[in-house]
Amino acid sequence: MFLQLLDSGGSALDRFLGRISSPADGRLRHLVASALRNHRDRERLAPHLITWQEIETDEFTQRAIAAALDGLATRSAAQTALAQEVARLTTAIGREMAQRERLNRELEIAREVQEHLFPQRLPPVPGLDYCGRCRPAREVGGDYYDFLELPEGRLGIAIGDVSGKGVGAALMMASLEASLRGQASLGHDLAELMKRVNSLVYQASTANRYATLFYAAYDPRSRQLSYVNAGHNPPVILRKSADKSAAACQVFRLETGGPVIGLLRECYQQESFPLERGDLVVLFTDGISESMNARDEEWGEDRLVEFAKTCHGLPACEAMTRILAAAEAFAAGASQHDDMTLVVLRILT
Repeated sequence: MFLQLLDSGGSALDRFLGRISSPADGRLRHLVASALRNHRDRERLAPHLITWQEIETDEFTQRAIAAALDGLATRSAAQTALAQEVARLTTAIGREMAQRERLNRELEIAREVQEHLFPQRLPPVPGLDYCGRCRPAREVGGDYYDFLELPEGRLGIAIGDVSGKGVGAALMMASLEASLRGQASLGHDLAELMKRVNSLVYQASTANRYATLFYAAYDPRSRQLSYVNAGHNPPVILRKSADKSAAACQVFRLETGGPVIGLLRECYQQESFPLERGDLVVLFTDGISESMNARDEEWGEDRLVEFAKTCHGLPACEAMTRILAAAEAFAAGASQHDDMTLVVLRILT
């Protein structure tokens, strides 16, 4: 394998040589030094051999490197110093690349773990068609959504947005999910539930971390949606009006609740909204409404609501897919600057 790299040369060889310059890689250095076939190969790798000779602690590897250097033309002090500096820089670059690869692998593992925190199955609810999706801006994100199977056939619906991005936001997102899931089945008082969740997250998070959170419980028997909005973008309910045109929908916003989670010790207020057959409920994070194009223009909640009206009557997953596609079309290829999460519910009966 190494001889193939040596013959092909290029960046792949440089990366390999740079990566085997840590103290733990003496065995690989021994194999490389012993594998050199001729004077030309040894001359070509002389800068690396010189550097390895200085850091090597294993006696057998030292001998292999010394043997590889034996007989090479004597270098001037300047030439040797240059060779050592080139090898040092190559080694530093290799170590940096190896470190980045390790971090990327760790982030990939974190992403896979976080994906499993999102709902893996949708509890069946009579008369309700629903779905959700999260698209992080980075490998891991701070957006959150969840569906909880509650006593008496009710469904818990959550969507949230943790401040900041990256691993710190993802950790708080996991804490928020655990706190909510641990408290959600304890009763019908959502205001008290949100107060307890706020207290748990407040104790577990740093002073500069907080989360917006909307949590609701849907009862399919009465079609009542009880909810508390803790500083989140108000979800939208679209209801077909008497006018049968495509855009003719009544718009209701679910705003009642209180401040964000994890910042202050606060109380919350619960509200209940009676849903009707055909209603479309759209829950979203600001990564959707604040989707931006290359001119730094926001899609905005008004455009989101107007487009969602055109999805009235569609299956929940199709409506969700179309709304996400519309936000992306507005961005027109501009980089995604924030996590994008969308939950859609459609009342069937």
